[in-house]
Formats: sequence, C-alpha cells, structure tokens
Amino acid sequence: MKVPNHLEMSTRTINSRLEEEDFFYLLYCKSREQELAFWNWTAQEKQDFLKMQYTYQCQSYQSQFPNIEAKIIYLEENPIGKLLTVQNRSELRLVDIIILPDYQGMGIGTHFLLELQNEAATIRLPLCLSVQTNNIKAFEWYLRRSFQIVSKNELYVSMHWSPED
Repeated sequence: MKVPNHLEMSTRTINSRLEEEDFFYLLYCKSREQELAFWNWTAQEKQDFLKMQYTYQCQSYQSQFPNIEAKIIYLEENPIGKLLTVQNRSELRLVDIIILPDYQGMGIGTHFLLELQNEAATIRLPLCLSVQTNNIKAFEWYLRRSFQIVSKNELYVSMHWSPED
C-alpha cells in the first residue's frame, strides 16, 4: 500500500500523553459539535457535559488499554488530529482517530490508516477497531479500506483488516 507522497512530506505524528493533552480535549469537543448543536442546552451545560464525557472516555481508554500509544497528528506545523493505538500479542488496535473537520477529506486519515495497515502487515497481526453503529461515514470509510465486520451490537461494529485478506 502506497502512502501519497505529498502527505508523507507534510504530515507527522508526535507522541503525547492522553490525559495531559488539551488538544485532545479540543478534538473531542469538535467531534461532538454537530450532535450538540441539536440539543437545547446552554453553552455552560454543553461544556460541563463535554468535560464529563471526555474525562470518562480517557479513563475508559486507559482502563481498557493500559499501554495505549497517543499521538498528535500534524500537518506542517499545525496540530490537526489524534491517533490512538495499542498493540498486544494478537492484534494491532486502532483505538481512535480524529481529524479536525476542516482537514477531513484530504486523505490525511487514509494516510495514517495505510501506515497502520503496513505496520500490521509487517508484524503479521490483524488491525482491529470498533466503530459506533451510528457513525455511518466512518463505517463506510473502513469498509472501503478492506476492513471486515467481525461482530456488531446496538452500539458498536467490531472490524478487522488482515494482511491475508
């Protein structure tokens, strides 16, 4: 799998600590803007809700994935996204990837997903993830990148990509 040359030159990641990164909180808020726009809450209620939900998400990630690797995605010198992964003996797991809305559709997420697929192929492990069932855009994006459905429930679809597929 080939990564587009223009993205190789201008994108990079920097390791970070999930719980110490204000930028990750900003990304979380941006990822929920559309959803919250329909709620008849005050700005303070929205802010309190987002902070509580983000704190819960961080605690959940750290509880489920104690060896989580958190990276900030940069385009040129601008932080524009995050990439959370974890590897164990049986899989490489994409825990979360978020790109700021203004930078979506430029191939940046695909660039980093291809890098993860290349890494999974090199270490001969499947690349696994879960996507919310209501996130149709992301679900279809993963399907276009050869991910297969492993299982699903009312909240999440578990998917994997294997070098052998």
